[in-house]
Amino acid sequence: MVRQAERSAAEADVTLLLVDGTQPFDRFDLVESLIGRLHVPVIAVINKIDKIPLERLGSMVEEVRTRLDLDEVLTMSALRGEHVDETLNQLEQRIPFGPRLYPEDMIAEQPERFFVAEFIRQAAFDQLSEELPYSIEVVIDEFRDPPGLDVEMSAKPGSSGGQSATKTYVSATLFVERESQKGIVIGRKASRLRSIGSAARKEVEILLDRPVFLDLRVKVRADWRDKERDLKEFGYE
Repeated sequence: MVRQAERSAAEADVTLLLVDGTQPFDRFDLVESLIGRLHVPVIAVINKIDKIPLERLGSMVEEVRTRLDLDEVLTMSALRGEHVDETLNQLEQRIPFGPRLYPEDMIAEQPERFFVAEFIRQAAFDQLSEELPYSIEVVIDEFRDPPGLDVEMSAKPGSSGGQSATKTYVSATLFVERESQKGIVIGRKASRLRSIGSAARKEVEILLDRPVFLDLRVKVRADWRDKERDLKEFGYE
């Protein structure tokens, strides 16, 4: 995963380093090493300033700036929308113009499966952030639309696919690293897993604009984050 980050940063026009203000120097030796090898502009932004005392923020900004040898370090609160526009403006100023790579009406290059997996992962993170911050990987096992979906939707211009009683079936597996983590994700009488599924399903239905039956299961893939074979299988290349 570190190698993937290094390759992506090296190929970028500009690198945005997002620093968690509640734990700004977590694994900072790794961050310093990566930033020191880059030959592209770097913008560092300390996020979550709504949780940081003002007197502590100034020294934090100066330490990040000094340790990374940067001219400036920005601050923002994504939760409250503070200074977000300034951050985006700084990025825009440093990104060069280039040829259009996709049609103007194309809003994403990833397939629906990718976004469905991300919604499930986000729902899991929201409910398990205190217990399992980064140990969950989501794989879509099956994505099956009901028969005649395209015909039905095209036969009713302007109507939503959500009007159909037939649901799109999505089956997904949440992989964790240890057996104890599996129990945490599932919860007592599967209550946590049902809650994750319910939250994710609402977002997926908005994305697909039709009813969805979301089937989730949890499996253990021991120490998957430390195994190159597993990382490649999960798409970290």
